[in-house]
Amino acid sequence: MDREDALETKVEQALLEVEHLVSGATEVEFEVEGLTVRHEASDELAALLAGQAEETGLDESELLGLHVDLFSGAFREDDAVRPPNAPPE
Repeated sequence: MDREDALETKVEQALLEVEHLVSGATEVEFEVEGLTVRHEASDELAALLAGQAEETGLDESELLGLHVDLFSGAFREDDAVRPPNAPPE
């Protein structure tokens, strides 16, 4: 898989996780241009991000980026390290 396809796959997985947890969505629409991702958040996710922005002073797009980064890390295979107490695969 080339780098662009891999990035798109990671973004889709992460956005879907975030949207699913907040709104129950099972599909997401987004665009990737270079390293920029455009996604129209669901009403539920938009409300959550607005609340978090008010609490933290961060921009909503920064917060969504942090959530996506968190979940995309969960799908990282190349540098994942299993904790010593993890059950066998």
